[in-house]
Amino acid sequence: MSDTIWEYASVFLSSTFKFIFGPIQGKAFGLPWLLTALLTSAGMMASVFIFTYFGRYLKDKYFKPKRVFSPQNRRKVALWRKYGIVGVSLLTPLLLTPIGGTILANAFGEKKEKIFLWMFIFANVWGILLTLMVYEAGDILHQVIPRP
Repeated sequence: MSDTIWEYASVFLSSTFKFIFGPIQGKAFGLPWLLTALLTSAGMMASVFIFTYFGRYLKDKYFKPKRVFSPQNRRKVALWRKYGIVGVSLLTPLLLTPIGGTILANAFGEKKEKIFLWMFIFANVWGILLTLMVYEAGDILHQVIPRP
């Protein structure tokens, strides 16, 4: 029983940092794909919640503000201007990480309700899609590479 809780917690917590880790761990633990997708989405949304509500406090307490026009910052501005919250939410699970996408959306002053709505939609969409892809790829690899 406690092993199962640790497996669930591991999938959930790893998804707060990097979205793809959730489906990979869920497959490795042998969890059902739907449970893995839900834990992965919930992990991302926990990260979104924390950094939306406590991000300003964390930034003011632990980081000194920098206003540097670096190539990386210019790309973030270009991404936001071109796609807005919908595009950032779409790309967050794949490219930006849950923390990075949430910080970007908050940095541009997006309303919290819109951040939660779009991040929730794309966390669930990508949670299901990536989990199914990881589970299918894992099954194919098990057929190609037999276990000893």
